[in-house]
Amino acid sequence: MVETGNHAQGCIFRDGMHLHTEALERVIDEISLKVTGFFIGRYDLRYENDEDLKQGRNFQIVELNGASSEATSIYDARNSLLSAYQTLFHQWRLVFAIGAINKANGHAPSPLATLWRNWRQYSAAAVSYPLAD
Repeated sequence: MVETGNHAQGCIFRDGMHLHTEALERVIDEISLKVTGFFIGRYDLRYENDEDLKQGRNFQIVELNGASSEATSIYDARNSLLSAYQTLFHQWRLVFAIGAINKANGHAPSPLATLWRNWRQYSAAAVSYPLAD
């Protein structure tokens, strides 16, 4: 057993959009604004009560995933393949729009060599720290 779920261990992902409320969105936005350089991504949350979560109360952030992390709802077997692609295309339209705005505001894109080096370092670290059996 491991602490977190993932595909390799048979975790089942469900679409949680029925839990989305303006109150929860406000709280997540407040948190997100405190993370320098964070514009889009996915929070993995732990909570016990749907109503509390909808009010933006009594939840823990287990993980913050950046722009390249997909919405886990695409893995919900109750959703269609078309729905999954629509979700991904929407996400990437947002990512590229944010990138264009950042570039227009004077932020230089990372050189390809830097991205490659960072990815290799990340990949090496992931191999060095395999998941528990």
